[in-house]
Amino acid sequence: MSGFLNQLAKTAFICLSLLPLFSESMPHAQSLNAEFLSQANFYPNGGEYIWSSTGCPEALKHGNDTLLKRSKSGTFCSGFTFTVFFKVMQSYGCFDTLSLQALRSIQQDWYGNTNAAAETQCLHVLEKWKWGQKVNLEDALPGDFLQFWRNNNTGHSALFLGWERDSQGNITGIRYRSSQKRTNGIGEMTEPVGAGSRALNPKRIYLCRVRPEA
Repeated sequence: MSGFLNQLAKTAFICLSLLPLFSESMPHAQSLNAEFLSQANFYPNGGEYIWSSTGCPEALKHGNDTLLKRSKSGTFCSGFTFTVFFKVMQSYGCFDTLSLQALRSIQQDWYGNTNAAAETQCLHVLEKWKWGQKVNLEDALPGDFLQFWRNNNTGHSALFLGWERDSQGNITGIRYRSSQKRTNGIGEMTEPVGAGSRALNPKRIYLCRVRPEA
């Protein structure tokens, strides 16, 4: 009987530890998108784009531990989007039961530093941890997270703002907020989607949305 009670206690602990991930206090996905956008806009434009250090516009703390230090100088795309994601999710207690080691693993996936996450990055994280899912291009909403690749195989991590369309309604470009060289750090950009070497490959645009009810 004692073995059964111990197992029951363990099961109860696991279930309770997952509650912060699906807290009823968390808003619906569309409202959560608005919070991601608000957090992204909290950081002022510019500040330099430098591919070094952490890329984060502020230090990310987990309890008394520092997960990532503020970037020594400037920011870059993955550091910016991860900071936005981390700050909002942390505010709802979604990381309370996670270890620092687990969060470091999540950060490495978000940055595309693992083989499993190299292509989809933010999408890989949301699916792996059951925090969200892939969004079809036509269903995209401002505040969705975005990983894309251009036809020349350069990539970028960003927050989706909207589509540019032609007179027939076909997607011709994408608007986003991130940190990039052409805005000297944090800012909003529009890039073409199509066949040009610098255009985005429509088959390698990965949009994902945090869904607290998932």
